Amino acid sequence: MTENSAFSGVPKSRPCSPGALLLSHASLCPVAYNREALQILVFPQSPEDLAHPAAALTRQIGSRLLSGPCRGIRKFVAQFQSGNRTYQCRILDVSFDGGEKSAPGQMTTLVLLERQTSPMHQLQRQAWEKFGLTPRERQMVELLIEGMTTKEMAQALRLSPNTIKSFLRLVMAKMGVSTRSGIVGKLLESDVA
Repeated sequence: MTENSAFSGVPKSRPCSPGALLLSHASLCPVAYNREALQILVFPQSPEDLAHPAAALTRQIGSRLLSGPCRGIRKFVAQFQSGNRTYQCRILDVSFDGGEKSAPGQMTTLVLLERQTSPMHQLQRQAWEKFGLTPRERQMVELLIEGMTTKEMAQALRLSPNTIKSFLRLVMAKMGVSTRSGIVGKLLESDVA
């Protein structure tokens, strides 16, 4: 999966899926994992370039996710950096049979790697709820925040520029502003947060 859409220079707007790893409790070797976890942990390498993905994951788990032993117990980090992104690391002990006291060989550790949302993204969500923006109006606001012109928005969404202008007028009316910059200003106002 690539970061760019079919339109050159236009990033894909999609929610980030969490990375998930199921590890052997004793060895911390991956039993199962999703592509997102692999991509997060081996960045900047591409998952497709790895000859042995499980071995690469095992190395990364040891170097990036473990904070060091404390009284003989392995501890995972609460968060870590991958490139410019910050991820939360959540740990759950699970067993295959669903029982609480499984044999040590049956215990596994589930690791969830979730991208930390930026303060601007949190402001956007709060504004969407406060002003009752529809999904399409939200999409317009996201593209506006990215600095796109009406023409660029129209090309990216395969809509006419007049349709984009209509949606932006609806957003302005809902937010009580009269300009495109007023939309961004409303997002930054302290009473939205």
